[in-house]
Amino acid sequence: MPPPLEDVSDSESTGDSIPFNSAAESKDRDVAMEENDEDGDGEEEEDMFVVDKIEGHEFAKNGALLLLVKWKDYEDPADRTYEPEENLEGAKDAVDEYYRKLGGRPQKPEPKKRKSMGGRPPKSAAVKQEKQEKQEKPEPKRQRKSRGAVEDEPAENNDTPNWMPKSKNWEKEVKSVETILRDAETDGLVAFLLWENGKKSKVSIEMCYDRCPRKMLQFYESHLVFKDES
Repeated sequence: MPPPLEDVSDSESTGDSIPFNSAAESKDRDVAMEENDEDGDGEEEEDMFVVDKIEGHEFAKNGALLLLVKWKDYEDPADRTYEPEENLEGAKDAVDEYYRKLGGRPQKPEPKKRKSMGGRPPKSAAVKQEKQEKQEKPEPKRQRKSRGAVEDEPAENNDTPNWMPKSKNWEKEVKSVETILRDAETDGLVAFLLWENGKKSKVSIEMCYDRCPRKMLQFYESHLVFKDES
């Protein structure tokens, strides 16, 4: 016969000290944890940017290569950014494709060396100086004609007398203006006039404008080419 069971009083019972979780409470806690995990994954996915392609490059002041990145799903040119090459290790295919288009990885151009002030002047400066000197020097060959209006100097130039009438109005005295050319000695324009008495003179163009302006106008009109009004 088994020994009688001992009575256990309510004060000795330990049932109240054992934690108890119902199945419903456990399920709710698991669902909440899964939702938190999903929210965390969503935030990480939102922060991820995918390289679509490389569209250009430039070099930073320290010589580092920066690549112009076009991000996937971002079509606005303002969204493109320059990224260091080492930040694009996960987009190696896009970087390699860009390098293939360029024919290789771009290299930073070497800075141009400055020449000392006492050395030979740069080529551009020398050319500029040479052009300036040419402009300052008279060019006799070009001075003999002026847009077709000035003819070659007559062969008897040195023998041409400088006869001029005493009157200040030469309109009736001048028969015609033969030619106009630039005087190599004075670098000024002179006109060769044929007088009504058959004599010829070499006169400064300023005096001709003052004393026989109509004859000068006739000379220019005879050498100009006029176009019909369309």
